[in-house]
Formats: sequence, C-alpha cells, structure tokens
Amino acid sequence: MDDTLIRSGLISLHGALVEFERRAYEKAHGRTASGAFLQALVRDPALAWLAPLTSLIARLDELGDGKDAATPRRTWRARARSMLSARGKGEFDVKYAERIQLSPDVAFAHAATMHALSEARRAA
Repeated sequence: MDDTLIRSGLISLHGALVEFERRAYEKAHGRTASGAFLQALVRDPALAWLAPLTSLIARLDELGDGKDAATPRRTWRARARSMLSARGKGEFDVKYAERIQLSPDVAFAHAATMHALSEARRAA
C-alpha cells in the first residue's frame, strides 16, 4: 500500500496548522521572522501540542516500503485515524478540534487527509 496521498495530506494539514499558529503567535508577539518562529515552534510550550502530529509524519518516513513494513504501516494508519478523529480530551485533541472549527484551511486539509486514510482502509 502506497501512503503517498496520506503523507501529502498530513504535510498539508501540518502546514495549515503551523500557519494558523503563526498568525496567532504574531498577534501576540508581533511580526516574527521565519527562523524565530521555527525556534518558537520547537521551544514554546504553547506550541508543543503540535509535536504528536510532527512525530506521526516522521514515523511514516521511518517505516520504509518493504514487505516487512506492511503491518507497522497498517498500525501507523490506525494511529493516524485515531489521532485525527479529535475525540479525546488530551491537549492535542482539544486544540486540533478547535482549529478545525476556526480555520477553513485546517478543516479542508483535515477532510482531505481523512479521505486519504479512508481510501487506504478500503484498499487494504
């Protein structure tokens, strides 16, 4: 199973979330250079909630494409579906669900990624 569409969707989703957070950050802190915002993204506790999504994307890249990666990839896709369902009460779930409601860009990227995950499930 090729996870290219899922990965692409996750990258777009991550980008939409980062852009949303950057706008909010700049409202509070003023215009911020890209490098300075990247540092904030990595170090600011208020932005740490994005780390699980970043790690999820990185984990897919680590899995590889061989036959021995089939089961870990299925597990990874299930984890992605669960994470993006935003039904929990954890920090990621709450903030992610809120961003879906507040940002059309995030909502669109979320829908596209969930569609790719759904298609992958049907094809499996």
